Amino acid sequence: MTNEFDYYVLERDSSNTYPLIMCDEDSEHTEEYLYDYEDEKIPEPEVMEFTFSEPYFSKPVIGDYFSQPDSVISEKIKEVLAPMNILGIQLIPATVTSNKGDIYEDYYYVHIYNNIEAMDKENSKYDKGERSYFIDKFKLDENHLKDIPLKERLIFKLAEDLTMMLYHKSVVDAIMAVNPTGLKFTKVENWHI
Repeated sequence: MTNEFDYYVLERDSSNTYPLIMCDEDSEHTEEYLYDYEDEKIPEPEVMEFTFSEPYFSKPVIGDYFSQPDSVISEKIKEVLAPMNILGIQLIPATVTSNKGDIYEDYYYVHIYNNIEAMDKENSKYDKGERSYFIDKFKLDENHLKDIPLKERLIFKLAEDLTMMLYHKSVVDAIMAVNPTGLKFTKVENWHI
């Protein structure tokens, strides 16, 4: 049986030349627009447009995952997540345009609006900034999480640092079963900057 506190951090696989992306500046959905919906579903979203960001690779490897630092996933991963009906996520159609103008379709922006304050501040290494934390290494506060049913925290962003996307092991196992490329999951206890 899976431990209900067994979480992983989702990150870009940096072992190859998987490109980073950013919101397309000409798109309706800009970084500022996304910040407006950090805690809620995006109403009636249009197709989200992203572009490669530096560094540009001469031979980029196009995988099933792009990081911006939010997540853009392929149809293959979307087919895993969609039937799970996970609370607090929204899968929004997306396109990604390379720095050379190549357009990659059949991708989805994973809008995670389930933000949970879950860091064990006594047993984590971090600096507290004015508006957020700068986390070097962290441990989850299981006493706080146990008050939230597992089905309400299968995927969430760490409220202390909204760039930290946490996936429960049951979701990680389902995603990894389709052999995705371009991403890696690191167990929370092993994650550090």
